[in-house]
Amino acid sequence: MTDPSIFSVEVQLNAGDMYRYSMTAMFRRFRLFVVLFSFLAVYLAFQFSSKDFHWSWSWGNVFAPLFFFIFFPYAFFIAPYFSSKKYLELNPNLAGPHTYTFSPEGVDILGPQTKSHLSWAAILEVRETSAQFLLYSQTAIAHVIPKRVFSTPGQLSALRDLVRSQVKNAKLRRS
Repeated sequence: MTDPSIFSVEVQLNAGDMYRYSMTAMFRRFRLFVVLFSFLAVYLAFQFSSKDFHWSWSWGNVFAPLFFFIFFPYAFFIAPYFSSKKYLELNPNLAGPHTYTFSPEGVDILGPQTKSHLSWAAILEVRETSAQFLLYSQTAIAHVIPKRVFSTPGQLSALRDLVRSQVKNAKLRRS
């Protein structure tokens, strides 16, 4: 008879998974910059649409809006996707397939080039987003486990229960 608290999932990461992770990491680190630039972009849009706005052609008046409306979206939304895609192409071991086996003792990871065990004590933080579980064994690097790899909702709730019982710093959604 198998133990229901031990289960495995096979993870094959794609560019979308890596993009979601990079966006989560970026907004976590640069939240203040994103809020500030978003506020400035909205402010500029309102200023341009006001009736008392008077335009004068100068380099500053041309490049300031271009920065907020072209460079900012590219730098924070488009470039990370291409970076994630290139990162997976350059590092095929990251893409997988990897088998993650969760148990009360920790997480066993079996991949094409690796076999490792990560005890729960070594995991600093676990975050759950709408599409992924992020297991941080270092402050800035996480094991990305997409929710799409879980075959049943029972596996998702079993992982949440296991993480809640083993990791002190767990930011999970309700079951």
